[in-house]
Amino acid sequence: MDTDLIPADKVLRKKVILFLLVVILASIVLEPHFKAYMHQVSQLSKKDPELALEKTMLLLKWSLRLVFLSLLSMGVYLIVLARRTFRSGQYPPPGMRVIRDTRLRTGNQANRAAISLVVLASFLMVAAFFFLYWPYAFEKTLLKKKSSNEKMSIVMKKGGDFK
Repeated sequence: MDTDLIPADKVLRKKVILFLLVVILASIVLEPHFKAYMHQVSQLSKKDPELALEKTMLLLKWSLRLVFLSLLSMGVYLIVLARRTFRSGQYPPPGMRVIRDTRLRTGNQANRAAISLVVLASFLMVAAFFFLYWPYAFEKTLLKKKSSNEKMSIVMKKGGDFK
């Protein structure tokens, strides 16, 4: 049974923990700057709502582009891992380092693990493209509503019926 256990790579574990700590610290450092920027935009929205909307949409687009890249890269990695699992007939595939002691799965169990990886990767990639597309569709909807409201206000100023 011990031969079916892949030992954890302690160096890799430390690197992963360090990476996660850096991401958390970066988030903590950047959060006040983000809050200050959003406060500026909210103050700007009282003076110039169109410019505030433009700045907000720009921030939304860049944020979701980052999410897109993260999800897409994770999906590609999972597809590559699933492919290696299918080819080797074992999970984790030969040469893969793990951050905790992991039971070696072979045969049918490895195939199920690979199929699960493909399904998860598919969901992540579909979500990634949704996050890439959504801000543009949202902005288009806002522009349509804005032009519709402008047409209605012009008609109402003229005293006519809106038909």
